Parts: sequence; C-alpha cells; structure tokens
Amino acid sequence: MKNGMKAPRFSSLELRVQAIARRQANNQLLRVPWSRFRRAYEEYPRWQALALWGEAVSGTEDHAPSSVLATVKKRCPGFLEGSAQPQHSGPLALRLLEWVHTERFGYAKQQGWLDALIFYGVRHPLSRAVWAYWEHFEKEWNRKRPAPLPRFERWWRLTLEWELFDRTDSSLVATAVEGYVRWEALMLWLRPLFSANLNMPSHVLSEIRRKYPEVSRFRTSAAEARRQPTSSTWQRICNWGKEHFLSQAREAGWVDSLLEQARCHPWHVRTHAFAARWTKEWIVSHSLPYPSLREWERAAARYVTLGGPPGSCFRSSPKPSPHTS
Repeated sequence: MKNGMKAPRFSSLELRVQAIARRQANNQLLRVPWSRFRRAYEEYPRWQALALWGEAVSGTEDHAPSSVLATVKKRCPGFLEGSAQPQHSGPLALRLLEWVHTERFGYAKQQGWLDALIFYGVRHPLSRAVWAYWEHFEKEWNRKRPAPLPRFERWWRLTLEWELFDRTDSSLVATAVEGYVRWEALMLWLRPLFSANLNMPSHVLSEIRRKYPEVSRFRTSAAEARRQPTSSTWQRICNWGKEHFLSQAREAGWVDSLLEQARCHPWHVRTHAFAARWTKEWIVSHSLPYPSLREWERAAARYVTLGGPPGSCFRSSPKPSPHTS
C-alpha cells in the first residue's frame, strides 16, 4: 500500500492487546441493530477527515486560520468554546475527535458500542485513505506550502480520489470491499443447503438467477445436481465468486489487502456470527422454510445478543419468497 500504509510489525504484547480490542468490538457490534451501526460507521471517516484537515492546515499556518475556525464552528457547535478551557490541550485533531466521540456519537457511548464504532471506523477504507492522504501532504506541505490552502470540502473530495493502491482510488477500494462482503453473505446464506446435501428450493434458485446469472448455470436443475457431487458444485460457485470479485484486485496486486479489509468490515463480522447461530438452528429442523436472501439479510441486520436468552434468529418462520434484495 502506498504512502506509509504498509502493514506494520507488532510485538506479541501489541498483538494480544489488538485481539482483546477486537473481541470487545465484536461483542459491542452485536449489541446494536445493523442499520443504526452502519449509519455511524459510514459517517465516521468524514469526521476523521475534518479533524486531520484542521490539524494539517493549522500546522502549516502555525495557528488555526479563520477558515478552519469557521468550518469547525459550523460543524462542531460548542467545540471552540470548550477547547479554550485549560484542561483541553494537545493537537487539534485529537481534541476534535474527542469532541466528536462525546457529542456527535454520544448515543453510541450511552448504548455501549462506541468502542466498536471507533475500532471499525478507523479501519473503514475511507478512514485509511484519510490518514494516508494526511501523511503524504504533511510531508509535501513541509517542503512547499500550497497556495491557497484547501478548504475542507475540497480536501474531502481529494481524499476520495486518493490512491490507496497503485491506480486504485479509495472510493473504488471501498466499493470492492462492499461487493466482496455482500458475496460472502450470499455464500453464508447458501451454505446449509450444500452442507446438508439438499437441492436448492425453487425460490432460492430463482433468486440466484436474478442476482448472479453466471452462478446459476452451475446448478440449474435437480437432475443436473444429481449428476455431480454437491462439494464440486459448491467449490465451482466459490471459485466463480472469488474470480468475479477479486480479479481486478489480483491483477493490480492488492488482493491480500482487499481480503484483510473485508475481514475488518463490520458486516463481515455480523453475518458470520449470525450464520453460525442460524445454521445450527435451521439444521435442527429442516421443516423450517428456507428464507430468501432478503429475509436472511434482514434477520442478520436485526440480530443482537444483548440481554436474556437468545430467541429464534427469525421473528417468525419466513415463507419462501421470490424477491431479491
């Protein structure tokens, strides 16, 4: 990865601390419905950008210019008054992010999932781009001060165009990661059918044909399914997905980074946790109707583990549905 974004080396103690932080973040992630967490998760990189833009411009000027003060005052009401207090010192970026965590995402702290938001928010592809862009231009600005200094909206647009990898800007990386984790969810949804060596229900097959017509050719009928091992069909579908969603990254040389980003995506964590629970529940009784992908994803989005014994993954037994998400 370009511009200081290569994978760092960590000591065994640092790795243990990271593992503890990840477990805590995962636990908190599953305490809140996905729709609520996702809104905050998608919002987080822009706040990171605001903090680092303010730090970069103020550092170049040796003080916070009026353009920074006006932008911060508009977006962070009350911050400038509070930051003037004696107990508030240190870099502007850290003070601003502290305000953001307390004021903008105070509800996440009250509900017990702020640590998860920070953990995954800083690992969002756009947050990584924000840091890479800031690191690069801190060095550039130290050598030659730009005139004029960019305002925040321009800084944010340039961040979205910044190349995390050679010839691939950060917004395309984010799109690639989203596509891959959606494909993972599809595979988790299908896995019980293959694990139990069952034929696909007609509504499942119809849904796959509409979403991924290239996949449906691997298993188009019950008669065809009987002519080849289920494990072979499953492997062919897996291979198609990897080729379809990873080919561009593989050709450009950043497929390992894409997979690492996918593992750090909160939807990846949530769907894997939900799938582990739901698969056991469904295998116990094959009499349960097999959900559509839309129903499965909605149940995964609602899935929470906070308080009381866990109930059924679905609020009610889903009926087969031809609809797609």
